[in-house]
Amino acid sequence: MLTLLCDFVSTIKTVGYVLLAFVVLMVMVLIHETGHYTAGKLLGFKINEFSVGMGPKVLSRKKKNGEVFSLRAFPLGGFCAFEGENDDTDNPKAFHRQKPWKRLIVLFSGAFFNFVSAILIAIIVFACYGETVVVVNNVYQYAPQANQQLQSGDIIYKVNGRRVYMLDTLGRYFSDGEMTFTVLRPKEVDGKTVYEKTELHNITQEEFVSVTLSKIEDGHYSNDGEERKLQANDVVYKVNGNLISKSGDFIAFWQQSDGTEVLLTVIDGEKTYDYILDSSVLLNNQLVVAETPYTGVGMAIHYDKYKFGFGETLVRVVPYCCEVGMLVLRTLGGLLTGAVGIESVGGPITTISMTSQVIQTGFGNVLMLIVLISVNLAVFNLLPVPALDGCQMIFVLIEWIARKPINRKVQGYINGIGLVVLIVLMLLIDILKL
Repeated sequence: MLTLLCDFVSTIKTVGYVLLAFVVLMVMVLIHETGHYTAGKLLGFKINEFSVGMGPKVLSRKKKNGEVFSLRAFPLGGFCAFEGENDDTDNPKAFHRQKPWKRLIVLFSGAFFNFVSAILIAIIVFACYGETVVVVNNVYQYAPQANQQLQSGDIIYKVNGRRVYMLDTLGRYFSDGEMTFTVLRPKEVDGKTVYEKTELHNITQEEFVSVTLSKIEDGHYSNDGEERKLQANDVVYKVNGNLISKSGDFIAFWQQSDGTEVLLTVIDGEKTYDYILDSSVLLNNQLVVAETPYTGVGMAIHYDKYKFGFGETLVRVVPYCCEVGMLVLRTLGGLLTGAVGIESVGGPITTISMTSQVIQTGFGNVLMLIVLISVNLAVFNLLPVPALDGCQMIFVLIEWIARKPINRKVQGYINGIGLVVLIVLMLLIDILKL
């Protein structure tokens, strides 16, 4: 009976988190459509309906001016329907009878509202919960001597004078020559941890190899009393006390063993663990390793939270959101070239699932997710894809340049087919990830 009660409570909580996820997504859709609605009202467009959700109407209210506000059955999407948006009409306030620059503003305003809302929410998140920063976990002993200036706990603030906002920007800021890192270094002052800016010069990149265990037989535990089990995906740091940094080091140092035992050292963050293995496990295929070459400065990093001053937060928040937007574009570009796998993106099911999981981790993380999805929506809606605002803007620009509109029926067919293809594609992405 108790088990059934626990399962029931767990199910109710899961359903609640999913419903909250729908609420979060609908709020972002509401913000987007409010952008279109606000710009349309200010510029004198006639608006027929403002809808949150798709499908049949659940709730509906009609204003004296004829505008209908509705809530529809399926909480994915929404729309702001303008008079004459997809057909011809003589109404001077109809969408297609407005000047091209006005229509462009209305179409752009949905994404603009999403982006502005992301900035405002990001300010709240950064000021109240702190910003996610890149922190040095460990500097490997095989890293160049100049790189040993980096210390565990350093927050990487700038690379060559450019602020670092996320791991993606850190990698793109690296150069082939000598670099200057500006770090926020922690130190104890009167029992409190304070951070001071420190410039580190002559930081360089080199080519290294990362060796990980892809297979290991069961039953090996560390020799330092912590009883940590050796496991697949552990990163090998040393073999018999020799640092692993170049291709072939692992096999070479393993074969140099004089006895029947080999001392294997793996690293997890800042900590290392030693294991004594029989040298035959490599020959017997009980231990298998994988080498991954990479170019870097020879350090391990992790993410952490750090609160900048409010002034610094205001300086950082807009570039941060722009960086997120550029990351979205790079990801989409990578999908087209094959550089990014399909597992890196998700459709509505994935978004709902991810949102419901994040909701369980705390309000600060929910707000941060809203920032990321809001920027995503802003960028995605401006793409020149049929049924999206970006495609509509292309139609208006063509009309403005050619001084002749594209046939309304042709536009309708393009958008209708595009919408169906887009929905099928998004669902297919989710199905393939199941």
